[in-house]
Amino acid sequence: MRSVVTVTPNPALDLTTRLELLTPGAVNRVREAQEDPGGKGINVAGFLSSQGAPVPVVATGWLGEANAAGFRAFLSASGIADRFLPVPGSTRTNVKIVEDDERVTDLNFPGFAVDAAAEAALLQALREAAAEAGWVALCGSLPKGASPDLHARLLAEARRAGAKVLLDASGAPFAAGLAAGPDCIKPNGEELGALLGERIEGVADAVAAIGKVQARGVRTVIVSLGAEGAVFAEGDKRVHAVGRPRVLRSTVGAGDAMVAGWLMGGLRGLDLAERARLATAFSLGALSTFGPRLPDAAEIASLANAVEVEALPDAA
Repeated sequence: MRSVVTVTPNPALDLTTRLELLTPGAVNRVREAQEDPGGKGINVAGFLSSQGAPVPVVATGWLGEANAAGFRAFLSASGIADRFLPVPGSTRTNVKIVEDDERVTDLNFPGFAVDAAAEAALLQALREAAAEAGWVALCGSLPKGASPDLHARLLAEARRAGAKVLLDASGAPFAAGLAAGPDCIKPNGEELGALLGERIEGVADAVAAIGKVQARGVRTVIVSLGAEGAVFAEGDKRVHAVGRPRVLRSTVGAGDAMVAGWLMGGLRGLDLAERARLATAFSLGALSTFGPRLPDAAEIASLANAVEVEALPDAA
């Protein structure tokens, strides 16, 4: 079977902290803290590897030379093929402050900048990696200096190499990538609403929005809706999947876990409903851990058994 390649142009060192209540303008005492190499594509690769992906998992993107060692150590320890390219400067730090009521405040620091030469090198790296790939997942934001259409150009390279492409981004890079025709996208309701200029507040809104995006040529659309679960659409088929974590510790990485679970379901040859079930279980697993991590495979299987999957009416 062909590999899965994740692309993270703008990774981050995730510092996840927990405290009772964040009080601006006061001294806040952190009760728990954890530091993880992160970024959406790195998270996806890590989740796939930790759950025993049956194919090689490859990760590429850029890493700042000043603090790359921790990222490379994580990739090596996780059995992920490291195709990251070094650039001058430091990879950014993201601080996630989790309060006991599960409100999350993000402090996203600036990181390295890239230029046209760095973009050309990344396009070449993906061209080589995608030649052996079944899926390429283009994930997350772009660093300073990157062209807004970079995801679209990466998508074209992956497609020329014969790989399918999943796009998980937001804002202008998401819009540009969508125009290039990915095989699958996984926005949340807010991100998809921003793209379409409308509010998406529940399952019915998500289903209507999915139809509009599929009309642009995207066959598979996953829209995550927080506590309302997610709607999964493939062609004219739609299902709604929802579950509850056994314990809610952090929302960090939950969306990335859903992407990993969806890809894993495809690698296992599951149908739409069962892929939706597994993707939701991965997301629930991330919610039950502190930082971008998953529980063991037995717990994921148990969570999957409790996920409710409802078939929705087919598209007209």
